[in-house]
Amino acid sequence: MKKIHTLFFALALTVAMPTSATIVLAIDDTPIMEKTKSVESEVVTTAAKFTDIPNSHWAKNEVMQLVEMGIMVGDGDMQFRPDMEMTVGEAAKSFAKALQLQEESFLPIFTGEGNNTFGIEDSLTQRQMVYTIERAFNLQNANTLIDWPSIRSSSEGIAGIVPQYGALKVTQNGLVNPGAMIDRASFAVVLHQALVESGKIAIAKKYELTDLELSANFIRIPLNVSLMKVSFDEHPIYLRSAENILFTNHTRIDNSFSRDNIYTYDVGEQGATIELTVRSFDNGDYFLFSKLENPSKSAVTVDVIQKENEVESFGLTRYDRYKIKRSDQDVFGSDTTSYPTGLLRFVKQDGTVKERMVGQSYISKQLSLEYEDDGYSYMRQLLGEKEALSYAQVGTTLLSVHTLDSKGDDIVDQWYMNADDQLFESDENMESWMLESATYYKKRNNWYTAGGPFNKMATTTEPMPDTGQGYGRNLLLLKEDRALVLYNEQEDRYFENLIFNSFVNLKNFKGDKDYWETEVTSTYLKDLYDITAPFIDTRFNEQIALFYYNSGADFGVENAKEPLRNYADLLVSQKSKGNIIPVNDKSFYISDYFPIAQEVTTHASMNHVLGGMNILLMAYNEFDDQKYIDTARAIQTAIAADKEDWLRDSGDIWYRISPLRDYKGDDYKHLTLEDLINSYKLWRDIDPTYLPLLEEMIASKASFLSNEQLGYTTKIKNGLRDIDLMQYLPEGEERTDAL
Repeated sequence: MKKIHTLFFALALTVAMPTSATIVLAIDDTPIMEKTKSVESEVVTTAAKFTDIPNSHWAKNEVMQLVEMGIMVGDGDMQFRPDMEMTVGEAAKSFAKALQLQEESFLPIFTGEGNNTFGIEDSLTQRQMVYTIERAFNLQNANTLIDWPSIRSSSEGIAGIVPQYGALKVTQNGLVNPGAMIDRASFAVVLHQALVESGKIAIAKKYELTDLELSANFIRIPLNVSLMKVSFDEHPIYLRSAENILFTNHTRIDNSFSRDNIYTYDVGEQGATIELTVRSFDNGDYFLFSKLENPSKSAVTVDVIQKENEVESFGLTRYDRYKIKRSDQDVFGSDTTSYPTGLLRFVKQDGTVKERMVGQSYISKQLSLEYEDDGYSYMRQLLGEKEALSYAQVGTTLLSVHTLDSKGDDIVDQWYMNADDQLFESDENMESWMLESATYYKKRNNWYTAGGPFNKMATTTEPMPDTGQGYGRNLLLLKEDRALVLYNEQEDRYFENLIFNSFVNLKNFKGDKDYWETEVTSTYLKDLYDITAPFIDTRFNEQIALFYYNSGADFGVENAKEPLRNYADLLVSQKSKGNIIPVNDKSFYISDYFPIAQEVTTHASMNHVLGGMNILLMAYNEFDDQKYIDTARAIQTAIAADKEDWLRDSGDIWYRISPLRDYKGDDYKHLTLEDLINSYKLWRDIDPTYLPLLEEMIASKASFLSNEQLGYTTKIKNGLRDIDLMQYLPEGEERTDAL
């Protein structure tokens, strides 16, 4: 530790009496000096500067004036930390500024003799303060002291502390407790009084501070913390922790539609790290993803802090006004996640409005299962969901704190989306989305990470923890289909950003592979065919190809049509690879799953069959390649040959056909009807001879839905209208999401 020869000792000054009546006592308690001049005072009404120096704080006047003069400063998280011990180095800087000396030239004033050597990080004592003030301000009788703040009641918490004063007696040898440490508030009061006594402060200001607005869960941290500024001068972002924070790396990744700036830090000495990913878009908005990984058994807490300046007012609209009606009666079991915390809206002093959607924090544990073929299945065990956001308005600055609280041997994720404008075109759109998120909470992303959202996995996946709280990256939910629909209807900025983010996630997930591979093992497929992760799910790749094809170009994605061509080529190639179920010489079904390591032919389900055929028809329309229409005809003629076997007595359709050509399983309620309608629409323009068959299957499936009072989806309604078959609209209620 660097050492400097300094003598810092506290001046015998009162902080309990008015500035016009300060008395200094000698060792024998005889008054030796009285202030003969009366110092002017001025009442100033101003905004608070710190969350821990409110209007009620006992040292607010002295602290505020010294801060205003630039003699003392607070920390980047808008705390002054009045009860923290003052260090020698901090005191030296304050004296240099008070005496208007250059920082490199102030030390000779405080140079002592003998063994009075102190490190700049050592805590300041009363003895050090006394002799420093004596030398700096040329005051006499340094071994005197009156009315140091002596007894404090901490029952009101930091912001409410009001000290009681009593004269501390001195002895013939000096102070009663010369080695006592001086906190920052007491230092400010004593230094301020010295500046008044020496005439360097002519007007002692008395401040009336505006009220602080704090969230109920806002916590002040009185002790020393490690603060690290991450980025952004206009909207500063800081990391804060009781542990030391060390910057280790910065990576920038440019896409045609976004930029990722990834900042990595070590936290403490036990191997914890935090990674911040700032994902910015061309419209000026950005996601901030935070990931705290803590492999140790020790608890670690890191706050991600953002400051927004020139804020006139703000408000938080919470999701939890809409209660979730939970259901565990499906293949996913209990999903304990909910929805984001809410929308933080702040109005700037110039009248502009900015908004921030804030997610919860998710505490989880990484799970993986290795197989003999070197494959892996990945999942997270959710340990808890917790509200991360707290906030304070300090003057015109809005301080938002996003807390990542690790208990040890876990991962903590948190996210928020920051926008330079309103995220929704109207409050009605915002309210509708929040209600929808509560209604369909299992199918709406809320646990976002830089690598994609995590969602509840079916109970028939592994490695599923004993708690049943297994979460993974579902490729169908990695793309934001619902956001795309709502953006096309409403043009809300929030959904635009979700779609941008979805394309980044899809690109990152695919990496350098040819297709999107499922990273979680289905025990259903494992038991049937001994298939383990990774494998190619035809339905997932079909839906991703459609997502790129329908919206990629509009969002600046390069070569947005190529996933459609690539997936159509993959489907065409399956006949030569043996991944088909033959019906006759010209007709076949393509299997649902393509194993990476195993050699096995799986079943073909009606929804996968129709979805693949529709992709081939779209590819034929787009690229005019005969191989696509030939493969599509092979699938359509297979369905025609087996129509009577596919249709059940109830009007429903069997779920799948096995390689042995038997039919099993209950079909999806709405999804297959949506696929049939799309097939009808595509064949209508290519070869209408298949339409009677498709209409018969549409009518059969729709009658089943009517008989079971299962209603219909918006896609079904719009699709039937497009093909002029509204007479088959099922009875019942309209739904947003398919069953």
